[in-house]
Order: sequence, then structure tokens, then C-alpha cells
Amino acid sequence: MRVTMILPALTEATSPLFRPVKYALFPPLGLATLAGYLDPDDEVTLLDEHVERIDLGALETPDLLVVQPYITSARRAYEIADHFRARGAHVALGGLHVTSLPQEAAAHADTVFTGPGEDTWPVFLEDLRQGRARSRYDSALRTLAGLPPVRRDLIKRHRYLVPNSIVVSRGCPHHCDFCYKDAFFEGGKSFYTQTADAALAEIDRLPGRHLYFLDDHILGNRRFAEALFDGMAGMGRLWQAAATVDSVLRPGLVEKAAAAGLRSLFVGFESVNSGSLSEDPGG
Repeated sequence: MRVTMILPALTEATSPLFRPVKYALFPPLGLATLAGYLDPDDEVTLLDEHVERIDLGALETPDLLVVQPYITSARRAYEIADHFRARGAHVALGGLHVTSLPQEAAAHADTVFTGPGEDTWPVFLEDLRQGRARSRYDSALRTLAGLPPVRRDLIKRHRYLVPNSIVVSRGCPHHCDFCYKDAFFEGGKSFYTQTADAALAEIDRLPGRHLYFLDDHILGNRRFAEALFDGMAGMGRLWQAAATVDSVLRPGLVEKAAAAGLRSLFVGFESVNSGSLSEDPGG
């Protein structure tokens, strides 16, 4: 099966009024993660409009086109989807914007996905191969158990400022009323992690010394975080991550992270409002 995956450029990434370099920071890990579920003999192409120009007319029509729209790239995403759908490709759309407006997205796709895709994407692939793909898949079972390695071989590392980005959890344990998270994860758990061993194995696959954790809250589960940092101790890695202020104040946790190579932590101070926080399931 020939598969093309495209991350359309955000409008602000192509505007001279913004700083386009910002949008070349990190590779599209979401699409590269989904690519890990494909069969070894599938032909896969991963394209990111933030770092390369895409001439739709010059691209071959795949059997499956996968597009991840955000709100300011939706117009471009639908243009891409319509182009390849008219040429006979099976078009799949998913992500934050599709979860927010699935009926809008469905007008441009053969299949839409709501919520995270770890449970629905493998089911869809099997259905597609059997000729019975549904028009919509809604995530309900939330787990990262058995997550295949990210297809980093599809990422053009030289085009990104921070190619060594990694995500080892999904969501956040808090429920801030302004955050997208509760809507995106509706219908199942809104915060869950890989096992520490699986996360460490993914880190081992990254070359070089520097890492950037793109997780919403790397300290959201204390037991997981401590096991991860214990495993990273002695690796010689230097890394950055994000968390909320409540976890930073827990005795010993940031110190353990620093011993494992943490060099900067981006803290969400919105969480000083205790009324918007839930109890941490990891202690």
C-alpha cells in the first residue's frame, strides 16, 4: 500500500508578519507515530509544509492519504484532501481540529478520527485492507502499551532545529477550563503514559545528546517520572520539558530530573489556581 502523510502549514507559518522559523522547530511526531503501525512493505512518504514546498500536481496519488489539520491550516488541509480524493485516494483526517469539527472535516474525507489514534488507527488499517473502512472512528480505549517505534526514518532531520523531540505521555492530569485537552480526550482517559522501559527505549533510539520532551506535563505522574529519571541517570543526556507549577513544588522531583539531565523546564503558571486542578493519579 502506498501511503502519503502530510502536515499542512499553519497560516502563521507562511505569513511574513510572523516568525516562520518557529514552525521548523519540531518534526511531525504524530504522523511519524501513526506510520509505525504500517506494514514493513508499505511505501510511506511523510511531508511537512512547514519545512518544504509541496507541489500537489507533482505528487503521485497514494492509496491512502493522511492529513493532520489544525484550525489555521484547515483550509489548506481540505484543499490537499479534496485534490487527492478526486484522484481516487482514500483520505483520512484526524487531530485536534477534526475532533472539534468532525462533520466539517467529513465533507473532505473518506474517514475521520476523533481523539487520539493509538486505539483506532490500527483498527482502521485492518478495516481498510479488508475493504470495509468506516467513515468515522472515535477513540475510547486509551493506552500506549505496544506502541511501535516512531518512524524517525521518515523525518528529514536536517530541516528541523530540534529533531530530537520525543513524547512519552498523552494529555495532562489537570482540567483547566481554558485548555483543549478535555475536549480532545473526551470519552476516555485524558492522561496516560508509556511504561518507563518503553520511553527509555525510544530515547535510546535518538542520536546525539540533546532531547526535547514535547509532553504537556512530563511530571504529571510522579511514579512514571521518577522511574524515567532513574533510567536516564548516567545516560549523559541534556533535555528540556514542560510541567505545571504544582509538580515543581513537590519535594525532590525536579532535583531528580536535574540529576537525569534536565536543563530547562517550562512551567505553566496557570495552574496556581487550585480550583482548576485534579488530583495527580501518580501521587
